[in-house]
Amino acid sequence: MKDLSAADLEQLRNELKAELRKELLGEEPEEERSEKDYPWIVFAVDGTEYGINSKNVLSIEIIGEITPIVDAAHHCPGITQSRGDMIDLLDLRALFGLGDYVSAKAEDDDRVMMMVIETGDKKRGVIVDEIVSVEYITNFIEGVVNETAAAGSVTSQYIREVATREKLDSPVLILNPIALNSL
Repeated sequence: MKDLSAADLEQLRNELKAELRKELLGEEPEEERSEKDYPWIVFAVDGTEYGINSKNVLSIEIIGEITPIVDAAHHCPGITQSRGDMIDLLDLRALFGLGDYVSAKAEDDDRVMMMVIETGDKKRGVIVDEIVSVEYITNFIEGVVNETAAAGSVTSQYIREVATREKLDSPVLILNPIALNSL
């Protein structure tokens, strides 16, 4: 029998755990689950509702102390601590040309939150005005984002598609977490 390295043993353990979960609990391995299997976090920025799949959201937190970064882009106000890690911040107000969180902070609005998102191995704190709901979204509208992108909207590169909320039939702009983390 071939000697297995620690990495090979860990991979084998993970494969066996996934197979057992599938057989005993009926759970699919996380990499096989699609976005529709996860709820969406619906949040507001300047009165507009946006959504991001909870698969990409590690946590929702109150923003702690922000340490500014010299010469950082306007939409990156600095870094903060999240669960023992230092993460950089992304201000969606500033990114979308709607002012910025640091200036608006004088209002001391306790609804302003930070969602820690992860794509690949990169984490980022995204500052939003308020969390509206957590719900399943299944009504996606085809072609709306493509038309906006053709018109040259600055924010269209960060909006993946448009959907409607089931209960309220109101539009939700679905964010592209990979584009947000690539900034």
